[in-house]
Amino acid sequence: MNAMEFVKSVDLTGTPMSIVEQDAATDVTAIFDQAKPQSQIVGSSILSFSTGVEPGLREAISDCALLAQLVANKQVPDQTKPLDWFAAYSSVLLNLGWTLQDSGFTDYSTQGNAVEVNEQIMTVLSVALGAAPAALAIIAATVEALKKMQPDSPWLTLFSRESQKATIARFQVGIADKDETRGAFITLCAFLIEANTSITQLLFFKFKQSHASFKANTAQVSFNQSALVDLSVSIRAKTNRYQHDYVSSILDI
Repeated sequence: MNAMEFVKSVDLTGTPMSIVEQDAATDVTAIFDQAKPQSQIVGSSILSFSTGVEPGLREAISDCALLAQLVANKQVPDQTKPLDWFAAYSSVLLNLGWTLQDSGFTDYSTQGNAVEVNEQIMTVLSVALGAAPAALAIIAATVEALKKMQPDSPWLTLFSRESQKATIARFQVGIADKDETRGAFITLCAFLIEANTSITQLLFFKFKQSHASFKANTAQVSFNQSALVDLSVSIRAKTNRYQHDYVSSILDI
């Protein structure tokens, strides 16, 4: 089955919706801009885009992430099976033509000095993006912007709804970048936290103090850019009614 046939075969009937109203704040924009580093929440994913990544590709990546989120939510509704959810999510991306070279989950629970989730996210990504300091700076700015938002802001309301499930949190952080050698590519990190108590205010959650496990899986993603952009038209048609509920506004970094 090719990517187009896969998209046509996806049945999203019964996928839950609970509208998250987006606030037309002064620090967000409605369009992707190739000249700017930007970020967006798509379900449980924090996606960032480096300067130079074309608007059409940014939209295609966002559309793919949304379809993966919706399919995984439907296929794995059991909140106690996060690894199955991640597997379903990755399977969608593979079917859409993404090539994922991942390293498997590594347990960071007792490694380093990071205490809060936001700190550990940056620790993991600093290794994954060691050769790309500009991309790391965009992620750092995005996380910092999220930290400054009110808990009831549209971005955090959406992200919390999709990533936090009582004592389990599972989410992704990705950065799309471009260079002369590889063209466009994505560094995508999946994070899994399993705690003994309920997880609240995820980015500030002190996982070590709570004796929670913190695991991460880093993947390097490649794809055919023109094919992905062409495919996004069909993906958008399939997911259009879910856009407002699962996709945030765009933040200039």
